[in-house]
Amino acid sequence: MQDERPQTPLATKLGFGLWAIAIVWWFFYYAQYGGAFGLMSLKLACISWPTPECLFFQQQIRGPVPRYVPAFWYAGMIAFAVGLYQTWQQRRK
Repeated sequence: MQDERPQTPLATKLGFGLWAIAIVWWFFYYAQYGGAFGLMSLKLACISWPTPECLFFQQQIRGPVPRYVPAFWYAGMIAFAVGLYQTWQQRRK
């Protein structure tokens, strides 16, 4: 008996990949201020939009990691949404 589950769309996988890139970039960038897990409750919001705290951190950070911009995060959201739509279309058939 063969499993007839539809394949995961490439867009879904791409969305997860872009999110992973964004999370790694965000983590290493903001780890330059206060350590890797210092002030994590304030830094967590910086993954998707700039809060006043994020802007303050960005002004203080002078390190080798390029300034974090949530472009990969939003691109991942769009790709994942397309993948969800494709999955929904596959299951309707």
